[in-house]
Amino acid sequence: MTEPSLEFWTHLLRLPGFVVVHCEDNADQKGYVFTIIPEKRLGVCPHCHQVCEQVHQTRTREAIKDLPISNYAVDLKVRVPQFECRSCHCAFTPPLSFLAEGAHATERFLAKAVELIRASDVANVAAYFGVPERTLGTWYNDYVERQLQARSPSAKPIHRIGIDELSLKKNIGSSSP
Repeated sequence: MTEPSLEFWTHLLRLPGFVVVHCEDNADQKGYVFTIIPEKRLGVCPHCHQVCEQVHQTRTREAIKDLPISNYAVDLKVRVPQFECRSCHCAFTPPLSFLAEGAHATERFLAKAVELIRASDVANVAAYFGVPERTLGTWYNDYVERQLQARSPSAKPIHRIGIDELSLKKNIGSSSP
């Protein structure tokens, strides 16, 4: 049987803007470790909004949990470029939309974990994914908090309370004397 190509793994993982450059089949631990890199090495400076191609350094974020493939666990090694802007001389690392902030997991992994936790509990889901229970609990709380903040970014304090017009028309249920 032939090994799947890197293009196959890239297509299967569907990580926007990234390609698989190495696949390690860890049969002993029933898992895959994929090394992925950006398709294009470009960034937009958050300070002056200029396009940057100058890579200052590259770092690797390791042990990033992703959704399993069949009954094989998937870990990612993500090569992340840090750019140096020639215009304002600032160094920056562009955010990666598929990685969860503050967790060693992808957003889709956390979304599935949250879905399973709501149907079961943290202990069972942690055992299923092979993640420490306390870690998954922290990831769950952070994910839910991010989702709540994303839904109501424009929530403002109440300055006025309206009058119940139906109550006024019927002349009943007034709370004022």
